[in-house]
Amino acid sequence: MDNIKIFENDLPSEIDLSKEKVIGIDNEALGLVLGRDPLTLVQLGLESKHFYLVKLNRKTYEAPNLIKILSNPSTEFIMHYARQDLLWLKYHLNVEPKNIFCTKVASKLARTASSFHGYRDLVKELCGKDISKKEQQSDWGNPNLTSKQISYAAQDTEYLFEIKKKLTSMLIRENRIDIFNKCMKVIPTLVDMEISGYKLNIFEH
Repeated sequence: MDNIKIFENDLPSEIDLSKEKVIGIDNEALGLVLGRDPLTLVQLGLESKHFYLVKLNRKTYEAPNLIKILSNPSTEFIMHYARQDLLWLKYHLNVEPKNIFCTKVASKLARTASSFHGYRDLVKELCGKDISKKEQQSDWGNPNLTSKQISYAAQDTEYLFEIKKKLTSMLIRENRIDIFNKCMKVIPTLVDMEISGYKLNIFEH
């Protein structure tokens, strides 16, 4: 696992990712309830298959180097289910990546014949790999992550680049890229609404 680096609290300042045009990102938490369940880990993945895992300081959530990277408007951040990832990042780190690509939304817009849009589904369908999501429910608050957890965390960003390329091609082919780009602009507003306590069902009849 020489290509996977793990850091406590923040990325070290000597790691410069400012020139990276695209970065894959994922988060791990102790649950899905905002305000109750802490964000514990942020994973950054590069197309070169180098991965950086940051075990956050849950007392302060101070991570200035990580926040600087996530604030770079020149970098595009690929996420699967961006609304959830952005929600955690804004609530805990007070950072809002601006240039985003959500593979879940892209899949729902491009692959309308399918009802399977999870990360594992996309990896199998678009990358031809069968991965396990077993570690998703493991203890991500453990200060000593297991080798299986570390591999899983890296894996959650590893395939985002190939998935993005193939879904983008489909969206362009089917003339759906414009509506996708508009969806990406809406997601930050949805995040703000959730943090403010509003349910997204306010748009329903």
